[in-house]
Amino acid sequence: MHYMLRFLCFLPIILGIVQPAHGRAQGAEDQRADRQAVMALQSLQRLDQRMHITGYRLVTANAEFCSETVPHLGILLHDLEQYGDKDNARAALGFSSPIAINAVAPDSPAAMAELAAGDGLVAIDGTAVDDIAIDTEKLSDEKPEYRRIAAVKNGLVEASAKGQVALTMKRGSDLETVTLKPVVTCPSQFQIRVSKKREASADGKMVSISSTLAQYVLDDDELAAIAAHELAHNLLKHRERLNAQKVNRGFFGQFGKSAGRIKATEIEADRLSVWLMANAGYDPQAAIRFWTRYGKQHGKGIFSASTHYRWKKRVKLFEEEIAKILEFEAVDGIYTPPLLVGGQSN
Repeated sequence: MHYMLRFLCFLPIILGIVQPAHGRAQGAEDQRADRQAVMALQSLQRLDQRMHITGYRLVTANAEFCSETVPHLGILLHDLEQYGDKDNARAALGFSSPIAINAVAPDSPAAMAELAAGDGLVAIDGTAVDDIAIDTEKLSDEKPEYRRIAAVKNGLVEASAKGQVALTMKRGSDLETVTLKPVVTCPSQFQIRVSKKREASADGKMVSISSTLAQYVLDDDELAAIAAHELAHNLLKHRERLNAQKVNRGFFGQFGKSAGRIKATEIEADRLSVWLMANAGYDPQAAIRFWTRYGKQHGKGIFSASTHYRWKKRVKLFEEEIAKILEFEAVDGIYTPPLLVGGQSN
């Protein structure tokens, strides 16, 4: 959620808000700016929620094929400290306490306990979130305003790893303790990153999709197609592989061996993505619909460098891979992805 501060910094520019001189006009303009800021934050939260739900479905449905797993409660947390304008953030997002739920995935342990966005997290297994130690050395890569939420998330994962966790929640003015049993999922997180560019990325742990790209997709299946591709990079440990091969990711990465090695990972991610989608109940054909539409509209735009197939070739690859899925017999609606069980899908 690092994008939030940047978002609030250039929000006035995006919304065309100008600073009035003084007096009554000042008050009216301030109220208008506040309303627009609240609406913008709520719109961004809806993207966060869609992304969280999509990611949760993908990592849950494919957990049995992941070599590593993590406990998951189905909640996405955020911290009031992340927001530049705390008053508008509180008004827009309904913080019951400084650490609160931003999204809850349907059918998750949190949803079964009827937790909801806005509910505040007060304690984990009796330890107040305010008392959770912040290891500044381990969290040195985090900006100071994000270290508390990072420490709380780490504490929540550690507590959940025991098989169940008791959360003390603030709902309105009431405190309530609920005990949740986490489910096991693939180890990847998901976020919306505010950007005017249409882009997506994976760093081995996090899947990031830009707000502009998330708004471009026509439905949740297309969003899942993008998220599944980036998740595939993480599950196949492509970053680690490319680092071990000393691949140049800069300008010279567009040429020679580096370009070829990056393209190989992109092909694998495309192939695996439709299997991940099918297992999570998304329509794999959405990958074809998305790239056909995008390719026709933008030609050599996003992901069209020498490290990626051109859109027509990507569409053909998806068609071939979906045909392979149809040749398999699903067990309880689940297909075994060859790339996750040691095989190659060629």
